[in-house]
Amino acid sequence: MLFSPTSLFLAGLAAVQTGSVLAQGHTDLHEEGRCAIRGNCGKKSFFGGELPCPDNGLAREPEEKVRDKLVSLCGDKWKHGPVCCEDEQIDALSKNLNLAQGIIASCPACKENFFNIFCTFTCSPDQSLFINVTQTEEVRGKLLVTELDNLWSEKYQSGFYDSCKDVKNGASGGKAMDFIGGGAKNYVHFLKFLGDKKLLGSPFQINFITEPRNPMHDGMRALPEIPKACNDSDGAFRCSCVDCPAVCPQLPALATETYCHVGYLPCFSFAVIVIYSVGLVLLVSGILARIAFRKHRERKIERVRLLQDASPSDEEDEGDIIENAGSLTRPTRNYRVNATLDKVFSRLGRFCARFPALTIVTSFLIVGLMSLGWLRFSVEKDPVRLWVSPTSEAAREKQYFDSNFGPFYRAEQAFLVNDGPGSVLSYETLSWWFDVENRVRRMISLNNGLSLEDVCFNPTGNACVVQSVTGYFGGSFANVDPNNWQKQLKHCTESPGSRDCLPDFQQPLSPNMILGGYDDTGDVLDAKALIVTWVVNNHEQGTKEEANAIDWEDSIKRVEQVYKY
Repeated sequence: MLFSPTSLFLAGLAAVQTGSVLAQGHTDLHEEGRCAIRGNCGKKSFFGGELPCPDNGLAREPEEKVRDKLVSLCGDKWKHGPVCCEDEQIDALSKNLNLAQGIIASCPACKENFFNIFCTFTCSPDQSLFINVTQTEEVRGKLLVTELDNLWSEKYQSGFYDSCKDVKNGASGGKAMDFIGGGAKNYVHFLKFLGDKKLLGSPFQINFITEPRNPMHDGMRALPEIPKACNDSDGAFRCSCVDCPAVCPQLPALATETYCHVGYLPCFSFAVIVIYSVGLVLLVSGILARIAFRKHRERKIERVRLLQDASPSDEEDEGDIIENAGSLTRPTRNYRVNATLDKVFSRLGRFCARFPALTIVTSFLIVGLMSLGWLRFSVEKDPVRLWVSPTSEAAREKQYFDSNFGPFYRAEQAFLVNDGPGSVLSYETLSWWFDVENRVRRMISLNNGLSLEDVCFNPTGNACVVQSVTGYFGGSFANVDPNNWQKQLKHCTESPGSRDCLPDFQQPLSPNMILGGYDDTGDVLDAKALIVTWVVNNHEQGTKEEANAIDWEDSIKRVEQVYKY
């Protein structure tokens, strides 16, 4: 129903009685105070959903308990007047709308529009004004509605979509539209997704239209409903900035800065280039000038020698030798630091040479004393402490959060891929992986004898949070039809919020979180990887609860290492 195939109302949104005034195969009269459908007339097949009866009779006053249920679910606007729904319908409507509420409750406007469109569809006393039964089928002597037109103004349809398109789903971190609208990009696709008849979904087709299809349907018109905007002036319906960008405060415009340019270059870059170029030219010029000067001096010396005797005399040779030898006796300059170090190390060397045993023993004692710190040495493995100082502001804030709200969850993941190319999805692979998950669920940890239920994150109290493709099949391989599992899988990836696709912990599973490697084709059946996540409760370091979680983690690692398909 609400989430069945892709429609959020379907079978259960229709009716409860089988007999009615003017029950016909189509809606003849379109006027205020008259219904179009009411009551369930049966199923087309054993596995199909309940189909409503065509009922063009007048709306009726409900019983008091029915009225109370309707007001509690749909609001005070239903406190008075006749309706076209009854007790069982409201129960089904409540059950299905509550599923949607878990996804869109963070945005009051989206929730209000969502509830309003389905409450009105189900119970409005003026049903015949905007609903026209277009197709019926006779089964066992009863007419069943198989298709109808649902007329809403374009303004309401687009406003409905706009109020929900940016809402975030807290459970997955993705957009709620991926769950309630199949990732629709406009209101046409959104409402088509809600109304299409699909496998395991809505048992009848609902066509959302903005104008009557047939001019002969005199009296059909959209109700004057005005959708709530996510940035509505009424604070009761205004959504947060996370779910509605229109609510986010506008930052002041940045002052336009003026920039100095020389051609395409900023002035600073141009100045750096000029200074560097000038400096480089001066440096190269200086080097070249020095080389030229040296060569010029050498040529001058050669010219002087040419004026002298070509063969040097004995006196010249001896003079050179005497001159060079004189430099050997020239005293060097004395530095105080060098002299001091020379004396110290000379005395140290003489002492070590005179007392070798004392030197060796003293060296060992000094090295031993300096190494005493190794007694307190340990390898830090905590990445938080490796990157963040324990006294830093970030560390103190994390400590405050952990002590008041508890540390964030521990995630244990398994990634399944083929050894070669091709999709990882097959009936045989699913059979094998269902068996592995069942073994993990029954597994008892090695040291403390703990099961998954003892350590897992269990928000509902009924089931652990396990994000796996098995959740699309209710966690049981008995629900995997060898001839039909591909259709079920595609249906659940398109409508993860459908009731038949919800895992045991009753939160939609985003296909992006459990399947990977199909971006090229967009077909989930081509997925090259399966991702499975067991969410485990975390606790403060050093506690018994943390030790239990680590014990279970070590055990599941061993189980996963044993199994290889």
